[in-house]
Amino acid sequence: MIKLISLDLDGTLLNPQGQVTAASKEAIAKARAAGVRVVLNTGRPTPEAFWFVEEAGCDSLVSALGGALLADSASGQTIRRWDIEASSARRVLELCLNREIELMIFSGERIVVDPFSKASLLKTYPFPSFHDNAAVVPDPIAYLEEQGLPLTKLHGDWSPGRYPLEELAALPGVVLTSSSPHDFEVVAQGVDKGRTLALLAALYGVPLEQCAAVGDGGNDLAMLRVAGLPIAMGNAAQSVKDAAALIAPPNDREGAAWAILRCLG
Repeated sequence: MIKLISLDLDGTLLNPQGQVTAASKEAIAKARAAGVRVVLNTGRPTPEAFWFVEEAGCDSLVSALGGALLADSASGQTIRRWDIEASSARRVLELCLNREIELMIFSGERIVVDPFSKASLLKTYPFPSFHDNAAVVPDPIAYLEEQGLPLTKLHGDWSPGRYPLEELAALPGVVLTSSSPHDFEVVAQGVDKGRTLALLAALYGVPLEQCAAVGDGGNDLAMLRVAGLPIAMGNAAQSVKDAAALIAPPNDREGAAWAILRCLG
């Protein structure tokens, strides 16, 4: 019997317009009324994750930054965070800045963007909860070092020909993943949505075999592999579908609502 459902956001709970549909909200409410925990497990930072927890009506614990951060939206507190080691963190930024790559730099609970990325993100990523919390700085490396801030995650998008993927993958202490065919993400080695789901489930007292995980991207594979019931969206990458026990409809046809209700039997 499923006691906890872990939901990815983009491509999963969110429809193609970036919204949580009424059907998904109703399904979440029904699950929680039945005593099932429904949690977000997303690559997004905590300000956005917390906003969507409230919007969707999920439980308060949330896995953010692709599993690099576990937080409680009710209190706003970070429970656990895994940062990239300092020497590799600087090199990650050196490799990616000034290449006209749209970058999101996540420093613990803070968001940093360079001016090029800010201008691009205003067009491609119109989420106020992101922009209202993002500091725009001309030199992110100097800013992080001056402020004594870590690099927890880097997300790059929209310029595949400029991605220094081989150089990034060769750095010690980091892992390279993606959430869509046109992006890349860098986190600390050992960080993934599966490990953080395991910790989150333990905090709620739910065994992993009683957890379901629903996702669509490569960075969702780890949580699908640890959950007792792995569910892939119909719009998921083939590798994600191959790891799933069930295939839901795509996110433009209420796939998240279908997956949640299927977990209720």
